[in-house]
Parts: sequence; C-alpha cells; structure tokens
Amino acid sequence: MISSRFNTFTTIAALVLFCSEMSAQTMRLNLYGGYTFKDRFSLSGTYNGFTYQEAAVNESAHFGAGLEFEVRPNKAVELYYQNQATTGYIQSTFSRNETDVSVNYAMLGGLGYAPLSEVVKGYGGILLGAAWMSSDYGSNTKFAFGGRLGLLISPNERFGIRLGAQVLSPIQGAGGGLYFGTGGAGAGVSTYSTIYQFAFMGGIAIGMSGGGSRPAPAGR
Repeated sequence: MISSRFNTFTTIAALVLFCSEMSAQTMRLNLYGGYTFKDRFSLSGTYNGFTYQEAAVNESAHFGAGLEFEVRPNKAVELYYQNQATTGYIQSTFSRNETDVSVNYAMLGGLGYAPLSEVVKGYGGILLGAAWMSSDYGSNTKFAFGGRLGLLISPNERFGIRLGAQVLSPIQGAGGGLYFGTGGAGAGVSTYSTIYQFAFMGGIAIGMSGGGSRPAPAGR
C-alpha cells in the first residue's frame, strides 16, 4: 500500500515538473477549503447470510492544496491534494455498520481560463489521479477522476481568490464497495459501483516566481 501511494505521487510530481520545466510562465500555490456533500451508492452481494444493500460517505468539510503551473497563456496544470475527515456506513439486511472515514485524493489536473474582465477569470478542468480511503477496518487505493468549474478573482499576479464547485470520483471494482469497512466482509462481497463526491470550494491563490529563461548578460 505504501509503495502504491509512493509510486502515484512520484508519477504525478514528475509530470508536473516536466510541464513546468518546458514552459512555465506563472506558478501559484493554491490553498483550498470547502464542503463535500453526502454520497450514497448501491451494493450487491451476500456474505455469511447478510445481503448488502447500500453504503455512504457522509458530508463534511474538506481541505486541500495545489501547485499550479502555467504552460501557456490561460492554460495550466495543477498537482492537487485533498483530505476529507468524515464518517460512513454500510447497510445490510439486518444491520448498519458505521465507521470514521478519511478520504484522500492526489490528482493532476489541466485548467483552462476564460478572462471575463481585468480581474475575473472563469476556469474549468479535468482531474486524474488516485484516491484512498481509510477507516477502522483498513484502507484501499483506487483510480480517481473529477472535474471543476469556478472563478478566479485576481487583482494582481500575487494574490487571488478562488470560488467554485467540483466533483471527485474514486472508481470501484469487485469488492471495492466495502473498502471502508465491514470487518471481514469486504473480501466476500461482489460489487461494482462509483462514488461521486460533489463539493463547493473556495480558497486563495498565491503567485510565485515562474520559470522561463534568464536574460543573457550584457556584453562588455
């Protein structure tokens, strides 16, 4: 599990560094906070006489940070991490198992900007990467994707305010629907489902020195 997470971070970081070395003009540190809404999803399967029906990841605040690199005017890539500390449950025929859940995402996204005025830009983009959930019963890592829409209000290159919405989704496969916990039941239940976590978010964008070539020294 540690090796899988390390490989994911290494791959994403290498891609971002590669893009930034090519043509970065601006770099931003983005600090985020927001609220992720509850998502319920269906389950199917039987284990020890119990039929599993649905599970949920409950609503809560989330926090994150990203490094954004401009690769050409109004086009950027962002390396993004987000954590949500929440709760969840799994409903079977006769019982509901509840647990604390930590939901984490490490994503690489492309962003496109549309200037609306001198200080306001609309933006949108697609995110790809990895998600892992952990609970009292263990953890698991899944491929994840998502999307964003929002506004960047930036009176200058050094500071901006972000407002927007996003949806993030870890893709599950066989057995994946129970990866945040029924104890021993996880390996015995067959399911295929997808979690969609919709959220409103806001934050600040802090401009940092960009890449680009240095000017040649003046001749003597």
